[in-house]
Amino acid sequence: MAQKLAALWLAAALGSAAPAFADPPSFPDGQTHPAALAAPEAGTPLPAKTLWGKGQILPPEYLTANLNDWYRYGLPPAPAGHQWVSVGQNAYIVDLASGEIAGAFIGVLTNYEPRD
Repeated sequence: MAQKLAALWLAAALGSAAPAFADPPSFPDGQTHPAALAAPEAGTPLPAKTLWGKGQILPPEYLTANLNDWYRYGLPPAPAGHQWVSVGQNAYIVDLASGEIAGAFIGVLTNYEPRD
């Protein structure tokens, strides 16, 4: 008897909940999603990854972007066998032999006050 009452109560509780539906968001020009989320057109290259972390390998094409004035950004000298590399607003200490990132300083090149 107790099981039948529990089952009846559970069925009533689950059946009484009214589903809630939100209105879909509206975007300009009748789009169904924000433009930033739109799929790229065929043949359009996707943006390259420009954010890496310590221990990852920096792609070789970025190793030529030496940051020779690292001291102007308040950064420490790179250890022997390493160099500073800039990618966008980020600075990386990279092992010259392997391309492995020894240190990542994200956003450090943004709105800086250069030191002389």
